[in-house]
Amino acid sequence: MTADTKARKRELRSEFIAARARLTQEERLTRSRLLADRLSALDLFAGARTVALYAPLGTEVDALTIAARVTSRGGAVLFPRSVPGERRLVFCSCSASELVRGPLGAGEPPAGAREVPLAEVDAFVMPGVAFSEDGLRLGRGGGYYDVTLKLAPDAARIGVAFDLQVTPTLPRDPHDVPLDAVVTERRTLRFPRPRPA
Repeated sequence: MTADTKARKRELRSEFIAARARLTQEERLTRSRLLADRLSALDLFAGARTVALYAPLGTEVDALTIAARVTSRGGAVLFPRSVPGERRLVFCSCSASELVRGPLGAGEPPAGAREVPLAEVDAFVMPGVAFSEDGLRLGRGGGYYDVTLKLAPDAARIGVAFDLQVTPTLPRDPHDVPLDAVVTERRTLRFPRPRPA
């Protein structure tokens, strides 16, 4: 990553986090419900038996609304835990009420929660600071999702965000893993993966 790209990403993070923070709690919840409705209609999500979610941090889309959609259709919900000393995530089976504060500040599964192999994950539903209209995700800068997604190449990759977090383009680095879809409260963007040669 060049110094210019790093600086631009830092600038974009500040801009989009501030924009999201201007939404009231009621607006975030209403938009999260609308987003969950739209997500439920997406085949990549609707057909997923095991969904890797996240514990919302700050003003992110309410993933617990999404979790309820998965469990109501008999699916399994997993939550991420960071791996100490590594930039990757493992996903564990537990309920949202069991989450504990992790070292990165987000809720994580407790120590005794069962880790589920990444090969068993049908879809990753992940937050981001911003998403581009061509399928890139700007996260918080740790690279945890990029590393993890490369270890689960067959799973669907779905970003969720409020529509104000979507921008035409984002700076791209070689390690960035593109998504299959981005869902907001207003639209669903699809990005077909290139077929291997």
